[in-house]
Amino acid sequence: MADLNPAQIFDLLNRPGPLWLVGADLSGANLSGANLSHANLSETNMAGARLSDANLYRADLSVAELGGATLSWANLREARLAWTQMVRADLSDADLRKGDLAWANLEFANLTGANLRGANLSAADFSGANLYGANLSLCNLSGVDLRDTIMIGANLTEAQLREAQLVNLSGANLSGANLNKVSLGGASMQGVNLSGASLLSANLREATLREANLIGANLYEANLSEADLSAADLSMANLSGIYLSGANLEGAILTHANLSRANLSGCNLRGAQLNGCNLREASLADADLTGADLTGADLSECDLSGVIGMVRGA
Repeated sequence: MADLNPAQIFDLLNRPGPLWLVGADLSGANLSGANLSHANLSETNMAGARLSDANLYRADLSVAELGGATLSWANLREARLAWTQMVRADLSDADLRKGDLAWANLEFANLTGANLRGANLSAADFSGANLYGANLSLCNLSGVDLRDTIMIGANLTEAQLREAQLVNLSGANLSGANLNKVSLGGASMQGVNLSGASLLSANLREATLREANLIGANLYEANLSEADLSAADLSMANLSGIYLSGANLEGAILTHANLSRANLSGCNLRGAQLNGCNLREASLADADLTGADLTGADLSECDLSGVIGMVRGA
């Protein structure tokens, strides 16, 4: 479709919908507040376009170019955005509930406060994006790239991360995020910031959390069996009832953490800092505590059968 001048765009927007604008060049166009509900905008070039407050309910924007576009407060509920290019787009406070964003490119996009509840985000690229306070509950995040994202206060309750071994959260900031019951088994999360995050009953089995910041996090009854938490900081975290069987916690900081009733059987705790920990009724059976510091730790009714290494200060 040929380029459209402002008069032609105005004429189109005032015709009875839904509009059919496949392949149109709307780059830089001002479509703020426009009603594009159910419009077919697939393969359209809207780079740098202004679409704030626009109604794009159930619109087809698949394979479109929206790089640098402004979509703040836009209604994108149930919109089709598969394979869409949205690099550095502004989607702050946008409504993307139940949208299809599979394979979409959202590198460095601004999604502050966006509502993505129930959206399909499989294999989407959110690297470097800002998801501060975003709602990602019930989302399909299988294979998503969340490297170096800002997710402070984000809500990922019951998000689905199938094929989680492909999920990359390395270096992401998820401090204070809600990840209750989230499934992140096998995820790559080296250096992730989860300080103060809530991960109640979360599945992090075999996840890589080397050097992660989990200070003050709530991991009550979470599953981190076989996970790599070497050099991670879990000081003052709530790890009550956690399942850490076979996990690698070498050099981890667990100062004043609550590990009551935790299953630490077979764990590598070499050189770990467990001073001041609450380990009441925990199982340390067959764990390696060589060089670990348990000064001031509460080991009441703790299972220490088969423990390897010196237990100092117990």
